[in-house]
Amino acid sequence: MKKLVAIVLSALVFAAIPAVAVRAASAADAQTDKDWQAYANVWDAIRAGPPKGASNLQLAQYFETKNLELQALGLAFIEMHPADPRRWTVVDRFQYIRPSFVRDWGPLDDDGRPIQPVIDEAAAAAWNARVGELKMAMAKAADVPEQLKKEWAARAEAMEKVKAQRKAFPAMWSGGVMAPDFAEIDQAGREVRLSDFRGKVVVLDFWAPWCAPCNAAMPHNEEVAARYKDQGLVMLCACTSDTRANFEAWLRKNRAKYPDIVWTFDPAEKADGLVSKRLYSVMGIPTQFVISPTGKVIGVVEGYLKDETILEAKLAEAGVKVDPDLVAKGIEDLRKRHD
Repeated sequence: MKKLVAIVLSALVFAAIPAVAVRAASAADAQTDKDWQAYANVWDAIRAGPPKGASNLQLAQYFETKNLELQALGLAFIEMHPADPRRWTVVDRFQYIRPSFVRDWGPLDDDGRPIQPVIDEAAAAAWNARVGELKMAMAKAADVPEQLKKEWAARAEAMEKVKAQRKAFPAMWSGGVMAPDFAEIDQAGREVRLSDFRGKVVVLDFWAPWCAPCNAAMPHNEEVAARYKDQGLVMLCACTSDTRANFEAWLRKNRAKYPDIVWTFDPAEKADGLVSKRLYSVMGIPTQFVISPTGKVIGVVEGYLKDETILEAKLAEAGVKVDPDLVAKGIEDLRKRHD
């Protein structure tokens, strides 16, 4: 009987709510969903990427524009709908996709990439501070969506796995491990095997045309290749994780600048079975393997920072005659990385 009374009272209370109030609540929900959709559309556009055929400058400008749009729409959603749990998804994404606040794109390199854009440092600092405040609020919030919490847990697990793999990666190639042989193709489509260079010291550099650090490292690669070619050094730059069309287009534009480098392309393109991953367990590019004349891996250099001579230090370990000052600097550069 008491349950029946409660149901009747609930029905009476609901019936007593003015129709205009119900309509107002419905309209508010519709506006919230509309604002969310406007934000989600820009997020989807960023994930989809720019139109095909965009230049390197247009690529940079596209993502900067979209990131600024995402910032504005995300902040608006947070401020206008402070009780909607989806606001924490916005905050979470702010941590990973941020505008650079470019005031002037400045000069471009030979590939049309901005060399040193002028950044509005004050705006960037203010935005970083704002994101920090929002992160702190999110950490204390009681209404963070369960799905977002699951994503956090999955990311943390993936990050720990990557850390473990990166920590183990150098050890995989210590102790004179033989470099796995493989076959790729050159610009003309001819087969090139790593074993073709047995008897020489080889720097096997995994790179891709789209990789900015890879491109930044190429002048240093050419310098090393030219300086030590009389000692039989081979600089073998193996393109990975890109299409043959992009590889060939990059070479047509840039090969003349790097006459002492041997170029190959992995026919797997972007599919499974890439030499860099399947045989060498590479997790990021550029990654360079210094290989002895007998085919053993002497050392690995991950990434590239301007003016480092870590590669030269590894070459000395492989028997190449290197200026002692370059070797000493390379050892110090490596120590700084680990600090």
